[in-house]
Amino acid sequence: MKRTIIIGIYLLLFPQLHAQDTTGASAQETIESILNNVADEQDLQQFGEELEYLQQHPIYIVKPNYNDLVKLPFVSPMLAEAIVLFTDTVEIISLDQLLDLPLMTDETHAKLIPFITLDQPGSQSNFSLFALQNMESRTRVERRLQESQGYRDNTFRGDITSTYQRMRLSNGNIELAGLFEKDAGEIYDDGLIAGYISIKNISLIRHAVVGNFNISSGQGLMFAKNIATAKGSNAVSQTRKRGSIISPSVSTDEYRYFQGVVGSALFSNLSIAGFYSKRDIPASVDASGTVTSFYTSGIYRTANDLKWKHGVDERMLGAHLNYAVDPLKSFSVTLMNVEYSKAISTSLFDLRKRKSISAGSLSWELPFPVVNFFGEIASNEGDRFSKIFGAIVPLSPRVAVSYHHRTFTKGFTSPFARPFGERDIISDGEVGNYFGAEFKLPDLTINTYVDTYLLPSTTNTFDTHGTETFVHGAYSFNEHVDVTLQVRSKTRRQTFVRAFDDQRVQTNYRFAYKAQITRQVALVQRFEVVNISYDPSNYKEKGFLTFIEGILKWKDIAADLKSRVVFFDTDSYDSRLYQYESDVAGNFSNPPLYGNGIRWYLILGYEIFNKFRLSMKYSETKKLHEHVLGSGDDEILGNVDNYIALQLDFEM
Repeated sequence: MKRTIIIGIYLLLFPQLHAQDTTGASAQETIESILNNVADEQDLQQFGEELEYLQQHPIYIVKPNYNDLVKLPFVSPMLAEAIVLFTDTVEIISLDQLLDLPLMTDETHAKLIPFITLDQPGSQSNFSLFALQNMESRTRVERRLQESQGYRDNTFRGDITSTYQRMRLSNGNIELAGLFEKDAGEIYDDGLIAGYISIKNISLIRHAVVGNFNISSGQGLMFAKNIATAKGSNAVSQTRKRGSIISPSVSTDEYRYFQGVVGSALFSNLSIAGFYSKRDIPASVDASGTVTSFYTSGIYRTANDLKWKHGVDERMLGAHLNYAVDPLKSFSVTLMNVEYSKAISTSLFDLRKRKSISAGSLSWELPFPVVNFFGEIASNEGDRFSKIFGAIVPLSPRVAVSYHHRTFTKGFTSPFARPFGERDIISDGEVGNYFGAEFKLPDLTINTYVDTYLLPSTTNTFDTHGTETFVHGAYSFNEHVDVTLQVRSKTRRQTFVRAFDDQRVQTNYRFAYKAQITRQVALVQRFEVVNISYDPSNYKEKGFLTFIEGILKWKDIAADLKSRVVFFDTDSYDSRLYQYESDVAGNFSNPPLYGNGIRWYLILGYEIFNKFRLSMKYSETKKLHEHVLGSGDDEILGNVDNYIALQLDFEM
């Protein structure tokens, strides 16, 4: 009730607020179409939140920046370069003018629309409530309808409902944002509070943030966010890291963020950024005072969970210098020192028996007409070098290939590194080579890649070898029917999986189609089969999944309905299958499905007032041959697990 009253007061006080170019529904559909092509196993929440932030801060396409364009995972370096050169010579007065670019397809143009604008960023230099240009708020409540064991025996300290509130206010140059989230089972005092003040383009300040923020640099050997580096159907450019040097954050991720101050200034061709962060990291500490593991879930439901909450203090100080040779080509240097209040186990990071470590890197972005070079070399205090080299080659307007090499030296340590690769902790070491190709015909697009890698043993036994191959084809019969066919095979050999020197081979076959039956009605269906085998143990598993989804839209009453029914049957969790599913805006998930069962959900969206959108999701999973679901505190009696979520969005 208080939220509604506050929003009403804003509407009365600030009638000059104006709407953005795209509706929340169309932007959500675009984000979902991007996430639907990302690797199944990836945690999509942070990826989705980043895409949503980019949509809420669209690129000024009249004078676009190359680095801003390549943040979008579906924009290749070649297309970004073409857009920059095109807008240098042509005055953009309509977004449809971008269709004149040879590399621009109708599909890419449709995806691009929610992320670009013809409106020039504001020029106010003082934050005044009476000069607000944009405002958005989101309130969400959701809960599981069955009580798990933790609620039945009062192990969980809080109630079963989870809540989420977020608000952003902006006048173009200055933005304030705040977030509060309480997970199911938590008490309100243990909920997440995050926020920031962001300042852009005022005097010498290019961008500054006080509060929560993220840093991205180079190819992720020093700093990176989890966006656009997972393997998917964007075979040519997915290995190249993207992202702003500075990104304000009100993410629900309670582990991967910085808290402090960061700022950058631009002096002709030289950009300089400095950052400082101090935060508590949830961790487990043994009797000797050594941190043995980090707690990344951010959920504090029980008394035992609270023991993790204030595990260790972390202080990080760093700088980033970028020299732009021209609007497209640049070299960067990144420096960082991180210090912990307690000793860190060598199984987490090798700090050389100290509580702090320094690292530095040199990275480059060199797009030429015939090839785009990118890469980064990093080291700890002058040794333990790790490196990434990559190149994207446009052979013609319809054919492009790419190569990516990674060597992560065992022992190289950057706690904030997230480069493209197989391992989350790169200090364990990794060597890999990736080859990708894309072929675009008038109605057919084919993406394919091969990735081979070596993972050194972490226990001085045997190394792990792996190969992943992928082929994805998308064909448009006409403007109403699209079909996709995808095959992914992953082979990994390591010791004692199921037998000595066992090799695991997993192959997924996927077929899907989308039919736009009328302007208001669409139908989507997918079939997927997975086969898993182990050699020499000769153990085999299989799994099958299919879903059918219907989409209805009533534009005259600003409402939409989406429903999906999923049937799945797998031998065990090892042969699990994933399906990215729609949700209320801002929720992103691809739950693993295993065993034998049915899952279905229903999502309803309705614009109840001008700029107020109400949405609801109900989902239910039923395991056909189970009597209990989950285990421990999360055990549910019976074979049905269902959730309901209700959300109110306001955006102007």
